[in-house]
Amino acid sequence: MKTLAIIGSTGSIGKSALEVYEKNKKSFKLISLAANTNLNKLYKQYLKFNPKNIFLTSNYKNKKIKKKCLISKETFLKKRKKKIDFIISGVSGYDAININFQLIKISKKLLIANKETIVCGGEVFLNLAKKYKCEVIPIDSEHHCIDFFLKSFNLKKDIKKIYITASGGPFLKKKINYNESLNKVINHPTWKMGKKISIDSSTFANKVLELFEAKILFKLPTNKLGIKIESRSNTHAIIKLHNNIVLPIMHTPNMIIPISNCLGVSNNFKINLNNFYSKYHDVDIKKFPIVKLGFYILKNCTTAGFIIFTVLNQRLVEKYLKKEVKYGEIVDKLVKLFKHNELLKKSKKNIKNIKDIFETINYAKKIKL
Repeated sequence: MKTLAIIGSTGSIGKSALEVYEKNKKSFKLISLAANTNLNKLYKQYLKFNPKNIFLTSNYKNKKIKKKCLISKETFLKKRKKKIDFIISGVSGYDAININFQLIKISKKLLIANKETIVCGGEVFLNLAKKYKCEVIPIDSEHHCIDFFLKSFNLKKDIKKIYITASGGPFLKKKINYNESLNKVINHPTWKMGKKISIDSSTFANKVLELFEAKILFKLPTNKLGIKIESRSNTHAIIKLHNNIVLPIMHTPNMIIPISNCLGVSNNFKINLNNFYSKYHDVDIKKFPIVKLGFYILKNCTTAGFIIFTVLNQRLVEKYLKKEVKYGEIVDKLVKLFKHNELLKKSKKNIKNIKDIFETINYAKKIKL
């Protein structure tokens, strides 16, 4: 029986992971569940799924719940005699970087859905994972499909292009209003996700992050990366080989599939091939200018540029959620900020260690928006 912990269990990834666990209880011993601040919801999960313990990843304290099952984050992260077989990390935002750097020390396999950790941690994160003998496995659908292809077929040298697919979000065929309401922005046509990632999907910021992530995870040159729109979200990656054979990698748009695959258990999704078709389109960069910015950063900047983009985007999304900026300002401000000489200079700095990562994060946090 393999040991399992789910970090971010109250979020969308965590809920999908718990669905997989519930159907495969005989295969796993559930060690821990963790949430950021929602202790009441976490405790309800404890009563339902009966893990050994629960903890919060933040310093939030709720005096109403005082139970032996509630441990500190530090207790969970302390050095163990035996590593946890699988840890699923579904914590969102760049605030997850700290804990993911610690999780690689105590897990054999870290199943990670947090783009920001890969994008900001870069080679530093992946090299430390190797040092601690932890396999980092992406579970977001696009990178899961690319990872599956590369591990299943010895064809990396034959790849001409890898396209990450995008649904196009809620505004693919609609006019985007500068002062767009939150309800319309997060109304994703095919995926059920949290507010932050739904906003990123609507602006295509999530695809920019996924480009950065693919470059880091799979060590791909910029000219081998692209984006195609597939509005039904059946295709998650397209592999184009030098011999002009094109291989779309498809699955039903549900996170249970990549999570099940990475845990080595089956899922019971049935695919009706008669309805399983896709059409592909290029991104309209006039409508979604953040994509053009993403390719510019990919080509001209180091991991430092990836970090600065990540932090600035998250800060602007948070301001939008607080109604401090209009929807259209998220992309407008990002594009304008990356025209500043000082910022561009910082974006080309070499990131050598964890100190460099957090210095760059702190620099991006202080930039005036």
